[in-house]
Amino acid sequence: MAKIDELSELLCAELASFEQHMKRLEEIHSQGIHLDTEDLIRRLSSLEDTMDFEKHEYERISTELSNTIKEAKIYPKWALVVFFVSLSLNIIGVVMLFFEYE
Repeated sequence: MAKIDELSELLCAELASFEQHMKRLEEIHSQGIHLDTEDLIRRLSSLEDTMDFEKHEYERISTELSNTIKEAKIYPKWALVVFFVSLSLNIIGVVMLFFEYE
C-alpha cells in the first residue's frame, strides 16, 4: 500500500508540474512570441552558395592539374628514341660477341 501511495504522490507532482509548464506555454503563446528563422535561413543560404562556389573551384583546379599532369613529359621524345636505339644496338652487339666467341 505504501508503494501505491508513493506512486500516486509522484504522479500528482508530475501532473502539477505539467500543468505549470502548460500555463507557461499558454502565456508565451498569448504574448505573441514567435521564433524568427529568417536570419538562420539567410545564413544557411549564404553558406550553401559559398560551398557551391568552393566545390566548383575545387573541380576547376583539379581538372587543370589533371590536364597539366597529362601534358607533362618527364623526358623529351628524342632522348627516349636515342636511349632505346643505343640500348638495342648494345644488346645486338653483346649477342653478336657472344655467338662469335662460341
